[in-house]
Amino acid sequence: MIAPLFATVAITTTTPTWHDAARGRDLPVKIYAPTVVTNPVPLLVFSHGLGGTREGCAYLGQHWAAHGYISVHVQHPGSDAAIFSFREDALATARRAAMNPDNWRARALDVSFVISQMLKDPRVDGNAIGVAGHSFGAHTAQMIIGRRVADETYRDARVKAAVALSPNRPASARALRDMAVPCLYLTGTEDNSPLFPTTPEDRRYVFDHVTATNQWFINLKGAHHFTFSDNPLWGGKRLQRDPRHHPWICEITTKFWDAFLKGDAQATAWLTGSGLPELLGENAFIERK
Repeated sequence: MIAPLFATVAITTTTPTWHDAARGRDLPVKIYAPTVVTNPVPLLVFSHGLGGTREGCAYLGQHWAAHGYISVHVQHPGSDAAIFSFREDALATARRAAMNPDNWRARALDVSFVISQMLKDPRVDGNAIGVAGHSFGAHTAQMIIGRRVADETYRDARVKAAVALSPNRPASARALRDMAVPCLYLTGTEDNSPLFPTTPEDRRYVFDHVTATNQWFINLKGAHHFTFSDNPLWGGKRLQRDPRHHPWICEITTKFWDAFLKGDAQATAWLTGSGLPELLGENAFIERK
């Protein structure tokens, strides 16, 4: 168990599996929540990367819950860890899963289903909902806030802000025309794709081409694709990490949520003023529009 960073309140976790009867689909989720909730709090839904599970990015779920959020990490059948169980080439299987439009659509519908499920929970503030994701999950989060796929929209108007970790690029900027909510994009100077010829420069495409305001782009020096996850290994090799990265990611994302889901003026001032550059110093490139 990873201890929550900068924890302020005690948290609990639960791991239900929900059934979406309309689609005949079972969705395992992991819910991180403050142990005591006296007033409704914001809801966050996190989408894992290709081959992930509901256990991924526990450091974020724990941190966000410790700061007054309910964070639900959803596992997406068809693009979760099961794709690596096939006897054939695991990487080829993973690429097919990532390129399958049915998985893109299913993931977005998974997130909207989870939101609907959680709105039955009296602890949740239905006017303060955010989505986040890593890699393929970043693509999912962007679909939820209006990124089109094959000119189809899966935008969920209940979502007020988003965080995209290691975002990828669409075929054209036209796919981004409906994206209108505040979004934080986090990547790194070494953020290449482990499966596709995606370069660190590609990670900034959405930020550069989206027309919405309240967009932040942070490029951490030396950060790689798995910096934003908590996977210990890739390809059988232990991943090298900068111990500063996860605390920075936790603090930046929480301030972003505080600003746009809690309406916290101090968090907004931190993001727009000297707080963010003072935290990162010369260790990142920061842009905003």
